[in-house]
Amino acid sequence: MREPLSYEIAHGAALAALQAARAEGHKVCAVVVNRSGVTKILLSDDGVGPLGVETARRKAYTSAVSGVPTAKFAAFAASPQMRVAPPHLVDANLLPVAGGVPIVTADGEVIGAIGVGGADDVTDDRIANQARDAVAEIVA
Repeated sequence: MREPLSYEIAHGAALAALQAARAEGHKVCAVVVNRSGVTKILLSDDGVGPLGVETARRKAYTSAVSGVPTAKFAAFAASPQMRVAPPHLVDANLLPVAGGVPIVTADGEVIGAIGVGGADDVTDDRIANQARDAVAEIVA
């Protein structure tokens, strides 16, 4: 098992998310959690409301504990098999909406996740992926 998610990685990913969003004219919140879904860092741009903050946190949590991007988790949650046990009934923190991506080491270990909230789900997802990619070298 590798070192847990460092502050350097968490802060770098969250800051990269805010910078990427600002470059596109968006105001977002970025939350980075450890592999257990516990918040490591939260950076919220001016003007982001409580909904953006909470969705970012829940997207990060969902991606960390499931080990997959929330866009993929959303497709699974919408499948007919999940009608009998919707994810929110299993764990109220799960949010099957695009915008959360796992932070994974070169050998495939999930060490945390980043969630972005405040824009639409497609934009949040793109920014989360850019933020994860921005710290890829120090995660490896």
